[in-house]
Amino acid sequence: MKYTFKIALRYIFTLRSYHFISIISLLSALGITIGVSALIIVTSLFNGFQEFAENEIIGFEPHIRIFASKQTQDYSEIKKYLSQISNLSYYPYLTFRGIIFRNNNYRVVQFYCIEDSLFHRHPINSKIIFSIEKKKYDLSLPIFSSVYIGAGLADAMKLIPGEQVSFFSIKDIEASARIFQLPIPKKIMITSIFQTNNVEYDNNYVFLPSSSLKYFWNESSINISGIDIRLANVKEIDKLAKSLRMKFPDYNILTWYDLNKDIMNAMEFERYGVFLVLSLIISIAVFNILASLVMTVLEKRSDIAVLLTIGSTPKDISWIFRLQGIIVGSLSTFVGLILGLALTLGQIKFQWLKLNAQKYVVSALPMKISIPVVIAIVIVSLLLSYLSTIYPSKKASEILVSEAIFRE
Repeated sequence: MKYTFKIALRYIFTLRSYHFISIISLLSALGITIGVSALIIVTSLFNGFQEFAENEIIGFEPHIRIFASKQTQDYSEIKKYLSQISNLSYYPYLTFRGIIFRNNNYRVVQFYCIEDSLFHRHPINSKIIFSIEKKKYDLSLPIFSSVYIGAGLADAMKLIPGEQVSFFSIKDIEASARIFQLPIPKKIMITSIFQTNNVEYDNNYVFLPSSSLKYFWNESSINISGIDIRLANVKEIDKLAKSLRMKFPDYNILTWYDLNKDIMNAMEFERYGVFLVLSLIISIAVFNILASLVMTVLEKRSDIAVLLTIGSTPKDISWIFRLQGIIVGSLSTFVGLILGLALTLGQIKFQWLKLNAQKYVVSALPMKISIPVVIAIVIVSLLLSYLSTIYPSKKASEILVSEAIFRE
């Protein structure tokens, strides 16, 4: 073992006494360890929540949504193009704002209307938590047509499947305003309640088949607002969206990420914000390494003079103090890495930190380890530790023998 490495180890921790510099070195090592482990745990937590959110969104939201910039536009070419693609399902839809009310309890909602042949294949059916059987009720189809409302909306209006509510759309209000009459409300029966864990849908959406609107509005057909697309392989979403944008440039084509950009951007901002805040722990610890090395250089002037007189070069002196910082930083980073990965993997496998499943949509804190992020944390920690050694090692190599002896 080269003598510079042995001397660096000796300077890190002096066995004969616990002096102030040793305490600072210990605190520096502890700070880096805590910083690295905290960064790994917190970034894994954010990755876990992001993965959960993406799975929830992708599991229900359309993978791609196509809609026209104009109010009416022909979608026949798009339907023809989509019908030629395998492992894909699409749902032409009509969406509009309206008001539902019952016993003076009014709510503005978003109606989402789907063609009858596709209604019971829509992903919303997998989110139903409570419904009734049609055969138990002797009601006409237009009144009884399958109508789904979100759990939040049902709770706000105190509704259960089997109860009727009145509604009118913005279209009805506009028509009534032209003839100066109050709109005539139409009655629908709630058949199912769904829960998507998406507040926007659970609190504001009403799903129903197109036959209901044709009956209420006395129209043989209704214009659709757009087309929702779902793919069997989610990895092909961006590829298909790019292809659709090139083939149909006059239409708005958005992926699930575009539809939820605010949520995803907010999560990214929070993750980077927390990353920067926790990085300050490592930065402060690294500054302590720099301070301890500077004080060690001042304390060991006589030792440096002796080493220089017996043949050590300024480069060797520089490496003694550089190795001292590198060893402290490397050992602390390694211990922090092991600790952070151990706690994260423990949470993933054993779910130590559980949540109340009745209040939250997850039973335990979700965790996901990102190897590139972990590697980046380790590299940054090691790089900062190395940079903290440059100034002290340079000052140590510039000490003159005569000056050191004279000061002693």
